[in-house]
This record gives sequence, C-alpha cells and structure tokens, in this order.
Amino acid sequence: MLAWMNNTVHTTFTHVFMPGKFTDDADAQAKVRAHAAATYRGQLERIQGWLDCARPWLSGEKPGLLDAYALTLFRWGGYAGIDPASLPALRDHVLRVAQQPAFAAAIARERIDFDTYRPAA
Repeated sequence: MLAWMNNTVHTTFTHVFMPGKFTDDADAQAKVRAHAAATYRGQLERIQGWLDCARPWLSGEKPGLLDAYALTLFRWGGYAGIDPASLPALRDHVLRVAQQPAFAAAIARERIDFDTYRPAA
C-alpha cells in the first residue's frame, strides 16, 4: 500500500500540480492536468475502498504511516478539484486520523489547512 501510494498516487499528483514539468505548451499542460486529476480521483477511490478492510486503521491496530499518507493525499485532492464530500468514507477516515493527538499536534504546528477544495468556475 505504501509503495503504491508513494510511487503511483504521489507521482500522479505531480502531473496535477506541476504539469509544466512535462510540457511547455499551455494547452498540453491543461490536458495533462485534467487527465491526471481524473486518474487521481480514481486512486483516491481505491484508497477509500481499502477502508472496508481497515482494522480499524489502514496501518492496523493503531494509526500510522498509511493513515497519515491517506490524509495527505486526500487533502491534495482539493487542489485537483476533487470535492471532499464526494469521498465521504475517506473524508471521515482522514478527519478521524487528524484528531489523533500526534497527528493533531503536527497539523497545528505546521498550520495545515484542510480546506483546499475550490470548485471549478
């Protein structure tokens, strides 16, 4: 799971966030970003599907790295134009992760904003 999140989902987001790394053509960048955003949504849906088997966390008995990474990837979805309400189980899971003391302390210390979603105009 961790390798897939890092090597597949994370790299897909690079195409959303920095399409200029892949082409200098503005029209092509828009296409790269749109395609990557759709792919990224599917990847978030896959992570959401894993929650059916979570015991009670993706990482097992205690929240851990997989849960923290799911939180990060879910949050990035807002930057990709993915409405967090459209992934309710994943949203609820990452909100539960964010309430765990160690995660809550890091989120507060780093001033992490969860509201990254901006609907398309």
